[in-house]
Amino acid sequence: MDMSDIYLYSVAIYPVISVMDSVKRFKDDLASSIGWYGSRNSKAHITICEFNADAERELVSIKSQLQRLCATESPLDLKFDHVGMYENKVNGVACLLPDKETEEILKPLMKRIGKGLKVKNIFGSNNPHITIGRKLNKEQVSFATDLFKDTKVNLNFICDRVVLRVLNRSIGQFEVIEEFIFQSKTPRLADGQLLMF
Repeated sequence: MDMSDIYLYSVAIYPVISVMDSVKRFKDDLASSIGWYGSRNSKAHITICEFNADAERELVSIKSQLQRLCATESPLDLKFDHVGMYENKVNGVACLLPDKETEEILKPLMKRIGKGLKVKNIFGSNNPHITIGRKLNKEQVSFATDLFKDTKVNLNFICDRVVLRVLNRSIGQFEVIEEFIFQSKTPRLADGQLLMF
């Protein structure tokens, strides 16, 4: 198999434009304090999962699976209400985090989609967040902590779809290739019987 046919894909939730604009302002504020940083130019999103796949052989099946998974999902009212900072030995992340109620409805959705996709070597996220900056060094994390410590966050939006994105290798950014709308259909068993419980 030619490795040039293998691409990195991501399934994600994109918030509405007004929320994207608000997140961009967070990113701009951080950049004015610390300069360039990881994910500076990425659009606001909540990653559900990432995986490698062959564009020719596997992509049609993946799209079909996402269509089926989203058919039975219903729109969710999401709220992100605070800034979080995470550090490990190597680097740190500044992000926006959901309130408790949103976390409790978003985690199961992310799990259903991540586990429902039959793809090899899938990496699923189980902590819903919207990244402001990643790969931050200790000094940058300290600046970000000071910058956002008194920041009020109140970002609300309806999640009614997921997007499939592919990494554009030439610019190092993910680009949306298709959207999958939640259709609120009743789940059915494989034999066509309605799921009663």
